Amino acid sequence: MSDSMTYSDIRNFMVEEQQKAPQAERKFKALKFFVGALCLILLVEVVLYTVVIPSKAPVKISFTGLQMYSPEEMCRILNANTNQTWSSFDSAQAAAVLADCPWIESVSVEKKFPDSVAISVKERVPVAATLLNLNGKTVPVQIDESGVLFSAKAGASISHLPLISGLPVENFKDGMGLPSIYKNFIGQLAKIQRLPQKYLATISEIHLNAKEYGGFDLILYPVHSHTRVLMDRTFSEDSLQYMVVVLDVVNSIGSNIYEIDLRYGSVSFRTRVQ
Repeated sequence: MSDSMTYSDIRNFMVEEQQKAPQAERKFKALKFFVGALCLILLVEVVLYTVVIPSKAPVKISFTGLQMYSPEEMCRILNANTNQTWSSFDSAQAAAVLADCPWIESVSVEKKFPDSVAISVKERVPVAATLLNLNGKTVPVQIDESGVLFSAKAGASISHLPLISGLPVENFKDGMGLPSIYKNFIGQLAKIQRLPQKYLATISEIHLNAKEYGGFDLILYPVHSHTRVLMDRTFSEDSLQYMVVVLDVVNSIGSNIYEIDLRYGSVSFRTRVQ
C-alpha cells in the first residue's frame, strides 16, 4: 500500500473541503443569529423591567416647603390619584395648577425616573390680616410682604397678625395686589415684625386713614389703652418707640386724653369733653 496520494485523491479531498465550507458558514450564521436573538431578548427584558414597568407604576409624589397645607390637600388640588402613573403625570400642568393658587408664591415640579415626582412649594408668609367683603360675606384675608392679598385657610387663626383696616379694596379677588403706595407700608410692617422687640403685639388695629387729596395717615389702636394714636405713614421702629414713650406718659397721668397726634414732628392731644 503506497503512502503517496494520487492526483485523484487530492482532487477528491479538495471537493470535500469545498462542500464542508458552506455548511460551516451556515452553522456560524445560525450561531450568530441565535446569540443576537438572545441579546435582543435580554435587552427587551432590561428595558421592560427598568423603564416600562416602573414608569407604569403608581406615581409617588413628595412635597417640600409646606406650612399650612398637607400633602393630601395638595394632591386634591392637583386632582392626583393613586392610580396615576409616572408616565401619565403632567409636570407642566401640575406646576401651572399650583402657581394659580393665591397662597403659593412659587413652585417647582420635577419628575424623577422611574416613579417619583418632587414638588417644592414656597407658601406666601402673611405679615398682616384684614377683613374684606367677598360674595356678601366678611372674610379674613391675609397680606404677604409684597402686598398680595389671599384668603386665609378655612379654620386658620389670624389673631397673631396685625389687623389692617381702611384698605381701598372694593372688589376683592384672591391673589390681587395692593397699589404701590400701600405695598410700601406693608413692607415697613414686615420689617417691624422681624425685630426682636414685639412692638406690634401692643397694637390691636392699624387703620389706614385716607387723606382728602391723596395718600393716607395711620390711626393706631393700642391694646391696653383707650387712647388712639395718629401717625404719618412713615412706619418705623423709631416712630413706634416714640409712641410707646408718649403712651406711658399719658397712662401715668390718667387723664381723659382719647387721641395723641404724632404727625408733623410734634405731639398734640385731644381730650374728651367733660
